Amino acid sequence: MFSELSSGGIRLDTGDDCDNCDNVIHIRRAQRARLAAEVDEQLPGLGDGERRQVLEDRLREQAAAEAEDFVWRREQAAVEQARRDAARAAAQERAERERAAAQAADAVRQALPCEDCGQDRSAGLCEACGYRRQTKALVVEAGLLAGTWSAALDDADDVAATAAHVQATLEADIATARREFLQLMDPGELDADPVAAASALAFTALQAVQQAAPQYRRCALAMLGRTEEAETEARRAYATEQNRRWFRANPNGADAVAAATKAADTARERTAQHLLTERLQQLREQAAARPEAAGSAPWTDRLPELAARPLDGNVAGAVIA
Repeated sequence: MFSELSSGGIRLDTGDDCDNCDNVIHIRRAQRARLAAEVDEQLPGLGDGERRQVLEDRLREQAAAEAEDFVWRREQAAVEQARRDAARAAAQERAERERAAAQAADAVRQALPCEDCGQDRSAGLCEACGYRRQTKALVVEAGLLAGTWSAALDDADDVAATAAHVQATLEADIATARREFLQLMDPGELDADPVAAASALAFTALQAVQQAAPQYRRCALAMLGRTEEAETEARRAYATEQNRRWFRANPNGADAVAAATKAADTARERTAQHLLTERLQQLREQAAARPEAAGSAPWTDRLPELAARPLDGNVAGAVIA
């Protein structure tokens, strides 16, 4: 930036008149006029020499007060700047400590073996097992969705049978997806990187379930929309819409029927969604209350079996439990 220093009211950088100097001169003239008016009001009998002396004294006092105020404000600004600098330095130091702690914690986490398969340095869960967990959760959710309409909710065996049927169906989809994936792969690629191969197969299985799972929700909503509760709400909404004051003259007209049908469909869908949410919650609570099934064998016990398997088409059996 250009300096605006001036000499005699002239800018040194451009040679033009200095606006700041004009402002300062204007302010000083205004102060002198104000002080002169105060002297004339307070000391009306002074001669010209005495008046000039009193006015000069007051001008010096005013200048001294302004200089003192300027020094004080500069000191305060320096103190405030020092405080801000100290706060900024403390914040930066704290951020550095937190960053170092986070990096150390992440390094420790990255060094953890996979909880499911024991693969070293997997941050507690390797990629393949992460996909398997997601797949398992989706399969369970699909079984619950199917149970909301096709199983007796108070019959644990019926609910379990429905979930087992859904699991078998999705496992068949997974097997098909794996088989298609393996047909596209060169066996040498699988042998070259078993970890990547397991991850790819697990992701393939996840994709197969992700593609099939939404159909279970749509089916559940469609079937729950045919229940007596949904039909009752639909009939009530239909009648209510027909009874609107603007349809009373012709409740069976095309406009009235169209509006009533739309209201009925909306009520039916809303009731189906409510029933789905309610029944899913009931099934989840029942599942949580049941004793957990025996877990699979620890990964350390399964290693000999897995190590003995060749990494070819049969590897699909070891990818998802």
